[in-house]
Amino acid sequence: MSTGGIAAQLFLAPASASRHTAVLREAGLISSHRRRHEVLHRRTSLGEALLNGEPRTA
Repeated sequence: MSTGGIAAQLFLAPASASRHTAVLREAGLISSHRRRHEVLHRRTSLGEALLNGEPRTA
């Protein structure tokens, strides 16, 4: 999902969504990459495990 999409879904300003995604990326919960004029974000395996309530394995 793009930063703009996250902002819209959560009723945040795009700048706020960008700051939140930076924190999630630094924690290893999402990965991000630029596609033309937008930044796309995807959950990492650690992010998926956290959402699914799976125990930490390392």
